[in-house]
Amino acid sequence: MQHNRIQRRQVYKSGGVFSIGPTAARYFILTLLAVFSLFYLIQSAQGSDGLIELRKLEDTKDSLTKEMTTLKVNDSRIRSLQNLQQSASSQGLVPISGATESITVTPTP
Repeated sequence: MQHNRIQRRQVYKSGGVFSIGPTAARYFILTLLAVFSLFYLIQSAQGSDGLIELRKLEDTKDSLTKEMTTLKVNDSRIRSLQNLQQSASSQGLVPISGATESITVTPTP
């Protein structure tokens, strides 16, 4: 039995180009898990930062869309006033001056 133990130890010590014992393998696996967990956390943090940025941009887009709609409505109002003025001048109507003339008609009894 002692001969078996010696051979097993030799297998761990001289197995090939690179060999490690069971304790070192455990620590190596734990270290790899820690590194991969760290990479995962970094990626998820960057993803959440990207989502926050995306939400801010969407809010900005919504506010700019509302402003654009308001400006289009105001533009159409101004254009309709201009169209009314052109229509009135094409019909020969003139604007009222500051002093208005009025005719008063009194009813006869």
